[in-house]
Amino acid sequence: MSAPEPLMLLDAKDRPEVEGQTLDGKLEGLVRFYAEGRLAMSATYRAGVLDGLMTSYGADGQVLAEMLYRGGEKISETPSLLPPPPPAPPPAEPPAMGPLLKQWLARKLKPATGGH
Repeated sequence: MSAPEPLMLLDAKDRPEVEGQTLDGKLEGLVRFYAEGRLAMSATYRAGVLDGLMTSYGADGQVLAEMLYRGGEKISETPSLLPPPPPAPPPAEPPAMGPLLKQWLARKLKPATGGH
C-alpha cells in the first residue's frame, strides 16, 4: 500500500476547489469542496467511495444538511438545520374569460328564427 498523496485543485483565480488526499489514485479521508473559494461541502471517502459524514454548507458557512454514508450508500440524513423558506405566494388569478366568451358566443350564435 502506498502513502497518501495531498490533493489540491485550484480554480482560475487560484482559489481552492478540491482539497484532500488520494491513496492509490482514489479519494481518501476528508475531502473539502469549494465554490468560489468558500467551503461548499466536506465528505469522507474510503478508496474513492463515500464512507462517513458528508456535510453541505451555505454561502454564509452555515451547515445546510448532513448525510452519513457507508460503502457509497446513504444510510441517514439530517434535515436542513435552517428554518424553512416562507411559502410562495399564490399564483395570480388568470383573467376572467367567462364574460368575454359569452359576448363572443352571443355575437356568433344568433338565436334561430322561424320554425322547423
